Amino acid sequence: MLQVSPKMLPRLTELEKDLLLRRKRAEEEQWLGEIEGIDMTLTFLRTSRQRLHDSHAELPSIWDFRGHVTRRTVSKPLSQQTIQRLAFVRFLHEQGVAQSAQPEPMSAAAILSFQDAVEHFLLVSADHLGVNLPSSMQFMQYWEKLQPALSEGQVLPSKQALGRINKLRVDLKHHGNIPSSHAIAQAKADVATFFTDATKMIFSVDFETVDMADLVAHAGVARLLHEAHTHFVVKDIVSAMAGLALAFEELLDHYTDRSSAAWGRSPFSFGKEVPTFRPEKDERGTPLARQVSALTSAALEMRQAMQVMALGIDYARYVHFNVLVPALSRYWNGRIVINVTDMDKAMTVDDYQQARLFVIESALQAARADATFARMDVQFPQDVDIDIEQWPWTGAAGSGD
Repeated sequence: MLQVSPKMLPRLTELEKDLLLRRKRAEEEQWLGEIEGIDMTLTFLRTSRQRLHDSHAELPSIWDFRGHVTRRTVSKPLSQQTIQRLAFVRFLHEQGVAQSAQPEPMSAAAILSFQDAVEHFLLVSADHLGVNLPSSMQFMQYWEKLQPALSEGQVLPSKQALGRINKLRVDLKHHGNIPSSHAIAQAKADVATFFTDATKMIFSVDFETVDMADLVAHAGVARLLHEAHTHFVVKDIVSAMAGLALAFEELLDHYTDRSSAAWGRSPFSFGKEVPTFRPEKDERGTPLARQVSALTSAALEMRQAMQVMALGIDYARYVHFNVLVPALSRYWNGRIVINVTDMDKAMTVDDYQQARLFVIESALQAARADATFARMDVQFPQDVDIDIEQWPWTGAAGSGD
């Protein structure tokens, strides 16, 4: 069962404020469909917040290692940098989980991701606890170095289990020994246990509440990811998957619709949008109408595929993502409707996590294009006349007259 930390309460409050502002704008513009969608999201968000209040009315006690009941150690507040670094840890861990599901021998890469995730977590922990680490140290020394900063009776968990994972990594990376599927499955379970226990111990939050969406720079995409997650928290996976579909659409539109003075359009747009072909009534069903319709569909699909690949997004994973998320219908008044099939209703928690990881990875990958736009804005500023000189090409240096 998903356990949600009280740390999410401020985030849910921020989401509610944003939704209320959007609802006010929708009322002013008479966007009835938008109002309906916002009201539904507000209902789920408030239900989720109430559940958080109910389930965390009292800070639970935990057992220390001497068998005595004690209150959970209150950690210092998490800085925004720490939150983002923990989000990156979660990102690396989710990558490892996805890699572990690959066929052999590709699944072996999970061991490297698991080790990287744990080591980065230990580095973040050291900074959070104020522990100065030497510039060079062995992986297993983290337990020794961090121990003095922990509360009395606390011991950093999973030392023996993570020692086995470290050995698997060394054997793989330095000796070329591929770990067995059983060893990978055990490593996956051990790492999950470590993050569950250690995150509560050091940061006083649940690892599951660390949100990878904090890594996404684009505000619109991050907002939709957060909104989708509010549906997931209340176990409405269909709506959560629809939110992920909207987040990916927002991501693609951001880069493909963005114009610049240099190009007049985004270099990732690949031409103007192809309008849907609608033949006249007396032309419907004719060979020409069928051919034009087929060519239009092909052009639309190829254009979108080129946009996805140009942004560095894995096209095969994009296709799989489209299979997972429900189809959406948009109406002129702003209303968005989820077209739900029996297959959509059968989506699982793993499907949601896989789809969400894809959107976040795609956002991080596409963000490389921001540097291109920034360079174009500097090199070709708007409303500025640019002097262009023409220099002849002379071949190799020094070969000209």
